[in-house]
Amino acid sequence: MTQKVGNWSADTRLQFIEFRLYWEGKINRQDLIEQFRISVPQCTLDLKRYLELAPDNAFYDRKRKAYLATEEFSPKLITPSSGDYMAQLEVRQAEHSSSLSHESFISSPPDFDVVPVPERTIDPSFLRRLLRAIEEGMAVNILYQSLSRDEPSYRWITPHAMASDGYRWHLRSYCHDRQKFIDFVFGRILEIGETRRSDIDISLDADWRTYLELTIAPNPSLPPAHKRVIELDYGMSEGIAKIQVRKALSAYLKKRLGFISDLSRPGESTEEAPHVQQVVLLEEREIAS
Repeated sequence: MTQKVGNWSADTRLQFIEFRLYWEGKINRQDLIEQFRISVPQCTLDLKRYLELAPDNAFYDRKRKAYLATEEFSPKLITPSSGDYMAQLEVRQAEHSSSLSHESFISSPPDFDVVPVPERTIDPSFLRRLLRAIEEGMAVNILYQSLSRDEPSYRWITPHAMASDGYRWHLRSYCHDRQKFIDFVFGRILEIGETRRSDIDISLDADWRTYLELTIAPNPSLPPAHKRVIELDYGMSEGIAKIQVRKALSAYLKKRLGFISDLSRPGESTEEAPHVQQVVLLEEREIAS
């Protein structure tokens, strides 16, 4: 986790307060201290200023020692966007793999661009309710459109985690109808109905808590010169690279690497020419989580 420094603008801190209240339903002084490295008096002033701007959005709960969002909460400083929330998750992930702050250090970047991917629309009100369900251990009745059915259907789920396959976000949940832990594509959730207390022990999601190590190598049918290029592309050492991934997400990784073509049949490998299937899977083993 990177260290954050001061000199953040007051507007940014107020937006942070509203972001936390909207998405997580609560905020306290310690949240501001950890995020911005500011003093306790400054935290108090910022919270007071926010309540002056939006008096109906939060109240102080003495028992929880935090400001809680009201049922009438209405954003004043931010426009809630599921895309923005997902981007914040990606920033948090990057913080664990880089020693740099992810407030960009670049002042004069070169001309650059990024290949776009189709935007996966997620209703922010849906995301907000599902985040609360995860936080509070609730089961949720959703209307879901799956590829295996012509018409959408209602089903009870107990969500406990979120995951991105690089192209779209999934909700890791216990499906009460199928009686097992599976992934639900956020964009296919059409409605969210009532909630109830769940008695599901999410620690039993073994595939989520188990990690695999995949060992990959250049396709042995490639010419030697091409193999060396693939080794450079994948940062291989001595002709192999090892990738760690949750077992629950391993099928997405295998599909991206071209080992499987259909997620519904993860056991079926692809048969492609070496110039198309440039890497092969040498070994797959469970490792300590």
